[in-house]
Amino acid sequence: AKMLKRNPDSKFMVIHSDIKGFKFLNQKLGLQKGDEILAQFANSIFSKTDPYNRIMCRGYADHFYSLIKIHSVHKAMTILHKHIDILEKRIAAQEIQYTPRFGVVFRLPDKKRGSSETIQSLIAKAEFATSQIKGNALQTISIYDSKAQKKSTEENYIESHMQDALANGEFFVVYQPKIDLESEKIVGAEALVRWDNQELGYMPPNKFIPIFERNNFIVKLDFYVYEQVCKFLRHCLDEGLPVVPVSVNMSRNHNKPDRFVHDFAALVKSYDIPPSLIEVELLERSSMDKNILRDITVLLHEHGFSVAMDDFGSGESSLNMLSMIPVDILKFDRSFLYENNAPIKLDEKITNFITQLIELGKNLKKQTIFEGVETEEQINFLRNIKCDMVQGYFYSRPLNAENYVDFVKAHK
Repeated sequence: AKMLKRNPDSKFMVIHSDIKGFKFLNQKLGLQKGDEILAQFANSIFSKTDPYNRIMCRGYADHFYSLIKIHSVHKAMTILHKHIDILEKRIAAQEIQYTPRFGVVFRLPDKKRGSSETIQSLIAKAEFATSQIKGNALQTISIYDSKAQKKSTEENYIESHMQDALANGEFFVVYQPKIDLESEKIVGAEALVRWDNQELGYMPPNKFIPIFERNNFIVKLDFYVYEQVCKFLRHCLDEGLPVVPVSVNMSRNHNKPDRFVHDFAALVKSYDIPPSLIEVELLERSSMDKNILRDITVLLHEHGFSVAMDDFGSGESSLNMLSMIPVDILKFDRSFLYENNAPIKLDEKITNFITQLIELGKNLKKQTIFEGVETEEQINFLRNIKCDMVQGYFYSRPLNAENYVDFVKAHK
């Protein structure tokens, strides 16, 4: 800390180093061997010590820290890479092999104001950089990335608050209308989940769904959405409000067909909702086993539910999927109409390809729907090639329940 304070205008590099899986090595080889490995590792790190330009210490266990005064980032990294190459060759020549890891952060002061960043802050950043070295066996160095840390902090917050958020009703459902292209009447809607959090604010699904898929919380959230949809439809039926079928998404984490369909059908039945008012969307790009998707589709049909294949045509085995899984509706991904989030020009090549996809659906007696439709040109083209339905901002953004009811009244 004193070294940093004495040199507010100087550049420094802080390195956190440890041994990957050291706890496992200790358990496997015993404490004595573990201490020998640590001693070898420490000697290799400290062998180049210059008492005037760097400070090194052991923090705890296999964690070591280096504070080094540098002239340039490029030169410092070149020297570090050479040093690590020598270290790895030494390790390769030893009886016991292990993998070192190095997390690096730089303190680069502002030319006018210098830097007041503390050693504690720099150490925390170097440790975070080390933590980012995960599955890649060839990677031994990681440089601190503030964007990666912000993302990690946000993901940790999301995971630690998801249960309370569900209990407190922070998740809510919105409905995006599906429009029949011939009549321009509403013929359905997709239920989509959103999260309004006090700390992070309004969050779109791409911010939290991937996290929930990794930790399996998506299974609980899916059924929360299903129940909210059932409650909403029950309310509409009881109040005599116009209703159209609502589709819900099934995540890839539902990998037990019998259990999923049993629980789903039981939930819908408990609210006395006709199965004809609920549609289930399966993701074509899902990593779920195709046999499981087929079994779920067959079982849902037995209970009277319609099934759509979402993002059809975006995967590598669309035709194979279609031959195996007897879905009722093909939902085409918006990526056919957009590139870098901007509408693509509907030239002959694109229009011929999309026309063939729609004709394929028609020949197989499937309903067809395109999502992400936003322009009049897209609407006219899809209407001309006899696509059945569209979903997108051209007709409506996703709406809360109250506004959605008004939309249905105006467009049914």
